Amino acid sequence: MKICNLEKNKLLSILIMLFVTISLQAQITYYISLTGNDSNDGLSEATAWQTIAYALSSSSPVMAGDTIFIKAGNYGNENVVIEKNGTVPSPIVIEGYQETPGDNPNLNYSFGDNLDESTMPLLDGMDRSTGIAIDINGSKNIIINNIQIKNYEYGIIDHTYTYDLNTKLNNIIVKDIGDTTESYSGKAIEFYSSNNIINNCIVVNASAQGILVEGDYNTIENCKVYCDDSSSVNAAMDYYIVVYYGNHNTIQNCYVERVGDLPHYGHGIGVKGDCENNSIRSCTAKNFRGEAFYVRHRGSVNNTFTNCIAIGVTEGATGFIVRDGASNNQFNNCVVDNCKRGLMFYDTTEDDGAHYCGRNNVFNNCIITNTELGIDFNDYEVFSDVDSNFFYNCIFYNGTTLINVERNNFNNKMINCIVSNYQSLKAESNGYSLSFEFNYCDFYNNGFITPIGTGNISNNPLFVDATNSDFHLTQNSPCIDTGTANNAPNFDFEGITRPQGSGFDIGAYEYSDTSGLFENKISEFMIYPNPTTENIYISNRFLNLNYEIFSITGTLVKKGKVNSNIIHLSELKSGVYFMKIIGNKHKNAGIAKWIKE
Repeated sequence: MKICNLEKNKLLSILIMLFVTISLQAQITYYISLTGNDSNDGLSEATAWQTIAYALSSSSPVMAGDTIFIKAGNYGNENVVIEKNGTVPSPIVIEGYQETPGDNPNLNYSFGDNLDESTMPLLDGMDRSTGIAIDINGSKNIIINNIQIKNYEYGIIDHTYTYDLNTKLNNIIVKDIGDTTESYSGKAIEFYSSNNIINNCIVVNASAQGILVEGDYNTIENCKVYCDDSSSVNAAMDYYIVVYYGNHNTIQNCYVERVGDLPHYGHGIGVKGDCENNSIRSCTAKNFRGEAFYVRHRGSVNNTFTNCIAIGVTEGATGFIVRDGASNNQFNNCVVDNCKRGLMFYDTTEDDGAHYCGRNNVFNNCIITNTELGIDFNDYEVFSDVDSNFFYNCIFYNGTTLINVERNNFNNKMINCIVSNYQSLKAESNGYSLSFEFNYCDFYNNGFITPIGTGNISNNPLFVDATNSDFHLTQNSPCIDTGTANNAPNFDFEGITRPQGSGFDIGAYEYSDTSGLFENKISEFMIYPNPTTENIYISNRFLNLNYEIFSITGTLVKKGKVNSNIIHLSELKSGVYFMKIIGNKHKNAGIAKWIKE
């Protein structure tokens, strides 16, 4: 049956009216303040609602595309359950403000500060043993900005295992979470869902864990997690930032610190369970006796750690851990300093017993300094094999024992590496001996004879300034062009293309003449995102150095000091640029090529 033109026009008019109605609804802004009332319409500051819980409940008129502004103040022990859904083009935005809606308050929070309710809205549960500050409750396409939370059992959670949740958290501070008398109580930010972004968030003293994601394609960036609560084993944080059963997640530019010698050894940043193709980039973990960075269990494969730094403070600190069968993971351009153990392998009864520590894990361009044990084949807890792990172009400088052997080991190889100022090659126990292949390595000023192997040398590598951790090679170094190309990384610690000369260099840095502007020292991983629109983020290791930005034609367009990890680029036009980082001991600490869209 055909529809007449009149009926068609009537139907079209109805559809247009519906579209207009939806469009108008998508632009509504609501307000919350301590002086408001939930019986108000919420449409102005003068007629604001009073509680966040009401605004996000099924009873309120909030719909997809709406914005809810929350004025600074202490909103007490609300337990907010979100019962609203946004859409991908029209998310629901929940945003705290100080005086003027949209003013994006900045606490300038530093570890040790108290939370300031006059700057950003605060949810205070007043009892760490109970309550959830904000339960996402499976709601999709929610953006939460500028909120403080303290004294709950949970901070912000979603336990619905929802794909494409698309929640975004920004500028959230969560403090003092969990019952310190109970085992594993206190979770600050926890998502059992996918496609979420957690940005610029801070967690302080969550007894069980700081930030956890269990799902795929989540991003955790520019976040900091601290713990200094030594009141009990249960009070000290267990996991700081962790991906637990998830794939294709990104953790970048994050900082975690275990402050003091806490009763729990702590787990810094890592992946656990069935975790594949996750990326951890430009992160720093300080003072972890448990594990600063880690891959755990047989399902943890094909994960990558790049430009990550592990720093020890108290006795027994540990750098990078491979355990319980984690395999085929890569560690690129990472640093360990002042730790008892630099790189550690072991196996436990978790994951039903992996029966091997880990295989085919690769360490490229890593620098291990000032350690008691450079590599530790530790006997905890199951006596299984550690085999087929590879170390290319790494530097081990200033330690007691290069390799501690407490379990069976075979087919592990060190290629193109520099080992200097170690007292002993190995420490063997439990009846196990070292089975390790060394080729094209430079062993210098050690307390042991250079191991037999193809291409090994025993010459001074002629670092620029090893005392101050500058392990670049000077122009007369015997390590230049004397390495092997076999499985060597294509780029060095700073992203310089290998080789620069007639052969590959030994060590983490490829020697390059620094007389020109760019010298082909191009790195695509030092800054991100790339391409970018407004800002770029830069690795922690360049803090306090100077930078210069050049156009594609070589014109200087911006310069300054790297005072934070973010460099703002709003004044630059679209195009291709180069950033040069100027180091203290050598002309160029690194150059990166990137695109502004």
